[in-house]
Amino acid sequence: MSWWNHNGGWNKSHGTVEKTPRIDSFEAGAVEGCGVLFAKRTGKILILDCEHYTEYGTHTEKEIVALLGEGWGQSLDLARIPSGFGGSRAFWLCPACGGRVRYLYQTGPMFLCRKCAQLNYRSQQATRSDSMYYYHKGMALVEKRLTCWPLLRPDSYFFGEWLPDRPRYMHQATYQRHLRRFLLYRRQHEARQLAFLRKLMGPVEWAKVVQLQEGD
Repeated sequence: MSWWNHNGGWNKSHGTVEKTPRIDSFEAGAVEGCGVLFAKRTGKILILDCEHYTEYGTHTEKEIVALLGEGWGQSLDLARIPSGFGGSRAFWLCPACGGRVRYLYQTGPMFLCRKCAQLNYRSQQATRSDSMYYYHKGMALVEKRLTCWPLLRPDSYFFGEWLPDRPRYMHQATYQRHLRRFLLYRRQHEARQLAFLRKLMGPVEWAKVVQLQEGD
């Protein structure tokens, strides 16, 4: 997997979740036999071959997903918990700490949980004075709470026009609560970008822009 760049954020001692390929246990649990997993990161999707099978022992059985590639491989355990809609949901067991998580992140030749991979969210590394602070806060909320990470992540310019979709099984009230928080971040981002533009243009040029808008 040498063709993956493990880029860090502003804090170079830690990488960021947004820039690190990750695999989803929900997708892995749905694979039957041989298939593929999509390792996602900001703006890119990478395809991994995998094999999903059950290993039977004397008293136990283990659900395993084997990742396969050229010159490398990793076997990962899955654990299942009952879902509220019948059936069950699959979660990874981190090979380092044994914790049950939905996402594992690529670090070196292995996939590990976020803590074992020593990854931060970009918003944790940002400061409030950063012009993109509220943009990163809004997108982190989408990934963590709404689990509908877009294949094409909106940039800061289109952020003011974009709304995240409601996940299929999320109650409308829960979705509206998260959406209100997202819209707050969006308004704060727009206000900060407007203030930055006003400072960049200067009072004279900004006054001309205001006059043109009022004339429309």
